[in-house]
Amino acid sequence: MAASLKLIHKKLENILKEFVWNTTPVNGNPSLQNLNGLDKIRAVLINLENLNLFNNNINTLKNTVIFTTSSSSATIQNTEVQNIISQLNTIKILMQAFIETLNKTLPAENEGSINIKLPEVNDFDELSKVSREIHVGLTQVIFNSEINGQTKIVSVENGSIWFNVLVGVTTVPVIASLVWAGAVIYKKIQEGKLLEQQVRGLKIKNDSLEDVLNAQKAETAFMIEAEAEYIQAQYFKENAPENIARIKNSIETFADLINKGAEIHPALVAPENVSNLFPDPKQITVGLESKIKKLSGASGN
Repeated sequence: MAASLKLIHKKLENILKEFVWNTTPVNGNPSLQNLNGLDKIRAVLINLENLNLFNNNINTLKNTVIFTTSSSSATIQNTEVQNIISQLNTIKILMQAFIETLNKTLPAENEGSINIKLPEVNDFDELSKVSREIHVGLTQVIFNSEINGQTKIVSVENGSIWFNVLVGVTTVPVIASLVWAGAVIYKKIQEGKLLEQQVRGLKIKNDSLEDVLNAQKAETAFMIEAEAEYIQAQYFKENAPENIARIKNSIETFADLINKGAEIHPALVAPENVSNLFPDPKQITVGLESKIKKLSGASGN
């Protein structure tokens, strides 16, 4: 299960609110009824299918009027209406039961927490290594008298492994900046790899190839330095060289974790202005840009 249970829980609560329909009699024909709200029913069933929930129940409705028409209502026989409503009620009961179970089992989130999806791991050795990278990437910057952050694991989900980690409300924006910068550097590294493939395809001389690759590495190093200085200026009063070094290391660590498949998200209960500080994992290689308005010497990243 790729999505976290907390996200599924939130989506299910929103879906349930939209799961409504009604029937009205057809004048002069007691054997027929109008089934209304088909557009909302379709949307709900598609959303549930995208969550990979209740697929067997949904499949039984695929050949009914719900999906064989694009209108918002249809006139059908009483027996068919009753069969459809019976299936819809079953799905609704299952949703309510699942939500109730999640209400009892999922710990409440704190605004001062983040959700981390680990990359795929095959054994305890890999789990230990990735956990260590995350620990170092976070703590070397936020364990600071100015930031005063913490890292307390609140909950862990299986399937795709998700950690909910309490770091502190004032610390979340710092982590968001580190993750955003890491995503920017990850994107730059991917662009560099693509450039390398293109240059190698031109079969140019080795010396010229090395010049191109060295220039690319230098530009990436410059970007890491600039991103680190930007974060330093945003969150630290003291311009200490050791802070810059730690921030640079964290940026590179998060870039590597993103490359491996890790994701770092705000808490679902975080306000929108905080959630927007984190990069969307689906948009990293498309529209993500540095939060620095202009990097002198860099080329539009």
